[in-house]
Amino acid sequence: MRLLIARALTLLAFAAAAAQGATYYVAKSGSDSNNCKSSTSPCLTIGHAQTLAISPGDIVQVAPGTYTENVTLSHSGSASGGSITFRGQDGTGCPTTPVSDVNTPNGTRPASLANVVGSFTIAGNYLTVDCFHFKSTGDGGISVISNASNSSITNNEIDGNGVVANGGGILFSGNVPSSQYAKNFTISGNYIHGVSTGLWFWCSSCTVNDNEIAALAGDEPGKDHDYIDAWGIGSTFRHNYMHDNTCNSCNGYDCHMDCIQAWNTTGDGTEVSQNITFDRNVCFNHHEGVIIQDNAGNGDISNWTVTNNVFAYGPYDDGSGHLCSAGTAHPWCWVLEDGKLGSNNAFLNNTCIDGAAGFRNNSGSASFKNNLFYSLGSNSSVYDRSSATTTGANNLYYAASGNFGSGAFTGDIVNKKPDVVSTGTGSSSQRCIGCNFNIQSTSAAKDAGVSTSPTVTVDLLGNPRPQGVAFDIGAYEYIGTQKPNPPTGLTGVVQ
Repeated sequence: MRLLIARALTLLAFAAAAAQGATYYVAKSGSDSNNCKSSTSPCLTIGHAQTLAISPGDIVQVAPGTYTENVTLSHSGSASGGSITFRGQDGTGCPTTPVSDVNTPNGTRPASLANVVGSFTIAGNYLTVDCFHFKSTGDGGISVISNASNSSITNNEIDGNGVVANGGGILFSGNVPSSQYAKNFTISGNYIHGVSTGLWFWCSSCTVNDNEIAALAGDEPGKDHDYIDAWGIGSTFRHNYMHDNTCNSCNGYDCHMDCIQAWNTTGDGTEVSQNITFDRNVCFNHHEGVIIQDNAGNGDISNWTVTNNVFAYGPYDDGSGHLCSAGTAHPWCWVLEDGKLGSNNAFLNNTCIDGAAGFRNNSGSASFKNNLFYSLGSNSSVYDRSSATTTGANNLYYAASGNFGSGAFTGDIVNKKPDVVSTGTGSSSQRCIGCNFNIQSTSAAKDAGVSTSPTVTVDLLGNPRPQGVAFDIGAYEYIGTQKPNPPTGLTGVVQ
């Protein structure tokens, strides 16, 4: 009996070790002729290590250093055996640097010393890329092919590295039937900056949370510089921070720099963006906050829910002397235009600062409730709804040196001060250094909201919104003298 028990325990230990997978090490002191199975006998290149990591649960551990290579991750993990993981540093966790900006999602940024001058391409399933510093050579940092699935991209810094035509930060393959979009990705905790487009996204049932996208760049005439372009079905963008686009990004031509955008011109099922949740994000220095267009008019873009977000200011003047034609106008907050956009679009409990107008709605269908619009100047325009089908209630409109004639919907509040904590300072107020649009106790937005469908259960900071009684207009729920802290994780989903 004891022998049988011993054998059983041995088999269990063997099975556990097999499920854990092997670890392959990479370091600048290594050689690709090594066995790569210990930190004292590492590979020299990530590309060689990925040829060895072929089983679920395998890990490629990359030590600090600079690796100039483009690597295709072509093997797959599994649901039962786990992902194949590529991670930087020493495996004990990703180092970070603190960030004092109250709007940052995590209070920190990843600060990996495992530098990749080049890019990774995710061409398999059940893969994890964690804790690298990508320095773009023109193709962006991480690419994902069509049909890839069940993978994670976490805690990476993706740096444009001063390249003029510097691609996307995270770039998914698109222009394929929606059934071939990537699926079930988690993109979290990344810091993306200095690239042409932050996130070029074609992914269904995917989650994008707690990322920072900043200071997009590139002098490609005719190319826009959006923080996020988004296609997919049933994906969620929550608690991301986008900021610091300048007129220099367009270098004198009429480009656009939007927070999140999607469009459908084909009508053939290749440009589909449906059932999208955009919740608890902060976006500064943009032209449009949310712009979605169904130019083909077949409903391929529909059912967007936009809640608890802050949108503020156009791209700011960095003193470089570059013109920014599109940025001469104040930003739109929400744009539904040029087509039939389906049903159940909802814009609820958002804060919009210094926008030229609330919405431009041509032939769309949407509901607007509990939104706060604060013009720091004299602009007092509200909507251009044209032939759109729109409903709404209890929005607040205020201009610091102007007056609104009326609201657009039942219960709208006009010409009452929102009393936010701070509208910011810096080389230009539009840069939003020190911006904090949380409301104070004297705000006319306090206790002035109305119930919504879907129900908005929390505010931007994760504080609960009381149901059954009046809650606050805008992205923030007033919580007294308590200092607002950056929220973490995915608490308080919109239901």
